[in-house]
Amino acid sequence: MRSRLKKREDSPYPSLQAKCTSTELKEVNLLKPLPIHFDKAAHKYCWQPTGEWLAFSVTGIKSAGMSDRQRLALNKTKHLWEPRGCGVHAALENFLLARPQADSEFNEWIEPLLDHPFWDRVEPIAVEYRLCDLANSIGGSCDCLLRDRMTGKYLLCDLKTQGNILASTYSTDAQMGGYLSMLLQHHPAISVAECITIWSRPGKAFITRKRSKDCLKAWDLALADFKQNHLVSF
Repeated sequence: MRSRLKKREDSPYPSLQAKCTSTELKEVNLLKPLPIHFDKAAHKYCWQPTGEWLAFSVTGIKSAGMSDRQRLALNKTKHLWEPRGCGVHAALENFLLARPQADSEFNEWIEPLLDHPFWDRVEPIAVEYRLCDLANSIGGSCDCLLRDRMTGKYLLCDLKTQGNILASTYSTDAQMGGYLSMLLQHHPAISVAECITIWSRPGKAFITRKRSKDCLKAWDLALADFKQNHLVSF
């Protein structure tokens, strides 16, 4: 397959620009954003109609059960995974929204990700979409909601980057279930067929799929556990 990332000419990635400016991609209508402000530095969500700052996030609830040892290991490598994750997510967002790509030091991750044949059959419905559960004061952002052009089915997707091509996958069920639960609150007419995790590694990208109902169940369990163990009442 011909790579969508090539050496710099007029654009950093000329073949990718051709893909991004296709008529088919331009004609996709995106979901209208919800009135949610996201403070990136504080990682906090605000429901703008009332000015309420939401107390929790999906990722915060999901990671609440981590041990001190796990948190220490995560923080030790944050200088590696955080800029990589931001860079690869930005490239995918630009690709899905048909925006120009910037030069990146993470092409080893970006190239196989955007070259994956999966993108040839889907179209974006929402990208970096802010969501919330007002009753539980939870906010979150799903990476993308896609529609399969061949089947018409909706797919909720999350991108994960990993530093090693031989790294192990891990469960994203609860996180995906959190986003799906909030999406259904605001857009009940959208029936999501599957929750998809896109794994981006140096030189490799692949996809894992889970049933929506399994992810919703995992989120319900994670939220119940969070409420019980952290003495939180909503």
